[in-house]
Amino acid sequence: MGDLEQTRVSKPTLNSLVKSTGQLLAIPRVVGEIMRLLDDPNSSQAQLAQLLAQDPALVAIVLRLANSPAFATARTVDSVDRAIMLLGRANVRRLVIAGALTQASGKLPNQGMLPLELFWRHSSYCATIARLLAEKTSPADAGAVFLGGLLHDLGLLILFTQEPEAAHKAFLSSLSEPSTFSPQEAERSELGFDHAELGGALAEHWGLPHSLCACLRFHHAPLDAPEEFKTPVALVHVANTLAHLAELDSRDLRDAPPLEPQVLEGLGVQPELLMDLIEKAQYQVLAVEALRSPELAD
Repeated sequence: MGDLEQTRVSKPTLNSLVKSTGQLLAIPRVVGEIMRLLDDPNSSQAQLAQLLAQDPALVAIVLRLANSPAFATARTVDSVDRAIMLLGRANVRRLVIAGALTQASGKLPNQGMLPLELFWRHSSYCATIARLLAEKTSPADAGAVFLGGLLHDLGLLILFTQEPEAAHKAFLSSLSEPSTFSPQEAERSELGFDHAELGGALAEHWGLPHSLCACLRFHHAPLDAPEEFKTPVALVHVANTLAHLAELDSRDLRDAPPLEPQVLEGLGVQPELLMDLIEKAQYQVLAVEALRSPELAD
């Protein structure tokens, strides 16, 4: 009994894991300053470029992603000034967030259950498909859902790196009893929360945009999303399922996490379009992976 009680006490709470991870993956101070400048209509492009220049690695990531076909940039973006001019401040803001968290993920310990390469490949597929789907159904959300797709499983990466034993146990439970436990239910049974809750809580801890927090928190439960964020969450929800199919090179929806039928109806999406998006994403995703691997961009 004593051992059982000790096990219970040693399990992390959602808040404790958010706090420890928030410290481990602390976003550089310069990113916060960049956000403030981007939100200030009186700030100049020169001020932004000068501030970003303090973090050359972040600039390189931002420009690689801005130039990738998956971000649908029509012209070459070769400087921060040009990025702001061609993409607008809102999109540059998203690129800076993506770049900062991509850099931060490199601080996580290596583990075999969810290697960074596999994590970012799935995330790249989800980001690309979310943007493509938004362009067909809700163009105003295309930039936001690209970022939401790129970061939607951040909580899963944290679980496998910070709580590998509990994450592995939950994973095995969902495999051995798929009719009883979805992966999220298995995580909640083991830890008291799931990876989507963890990702959403981390995004809130970092003060990221509310729509992004919602995409992370509700991508497996889109019907529970706040009304104002239902569309971007729905797009990431669908993109996540299609990303699994793209990775498997499958066109059978039974091979991936289930889709909420109401979500598809609400978006007015036909199955034929979904299959077409998988094809396009498979073509484009290498360009998104260049976000992390400069050699892929050469």
